[in-house]
Amino acid sequence: MRLFRKMPLRDDTVTYNALVQGFCQSGKLNVAKELFQEMVSISVPPSVMTYGILLDGLCDNGELDKALEILDQMRNMVDDAWDLFCSLSLNKGVKPDVKTYTIMIGGLCKKGSLSEAGMLFRKMGEDGIAPNDCTYNTLIRAQLRGSDISTSVELIEEMKRCGFSADASTINIVMDMLSSGRLDRSFLDMLS
Repeated sequence: MRLFRKMPLRDDTVTYNALVQGFCQSGKLNVAKELFQEMVSISVPPSVMTYGILLDGLCDNGELDKALEILDQMRNMVDDAWDLFCSLSLNKGVKPDVKTYTIMIGGLCKKGSLSEAGMLFRKMGEDGIAPNDCTYNTLIRAQLRGSDISTSVELIEEMKRCGFSADASTINIVMDMLSSGRLDRSFLDMLS
């Protein structure tokens, strides 16, 4: 911490993430929480990784109430990101690209807003932005987690028509669902 305090340019998310993670792993959760609060108070934007690190630390140490409070902050972050995303189309010359759409779709999926993610996916096509393999895999994983197998099948078929394939994360979810009996073998065959 002394070295951190002496750094001339220390107000970046990556540095704070590393410190928060280090303190969580060493069991100094109070210091990690203080750093997180400091980060927010000096307007260093926490990333999804920051929240993930802190949530893991809080859950591992039995502080579930605090974890739920942090999770609510994370949901607000998605809402703030949504407001920013919507304002892009209002500014002349600024048009969201495939990466921006995919990030927003992923955020909506993590928030549990699958219908909104689906609408944004369709809007993406209407705006002339072609989804990439990451966009498809993000949506497929979310639909599988939500047990919407039929929508997952439609997305996989569309993804394959576009020349894309399932990534390792999607295949892992399918394998887990196969082993628990929530999917049958034909689903895995469809991915190959």
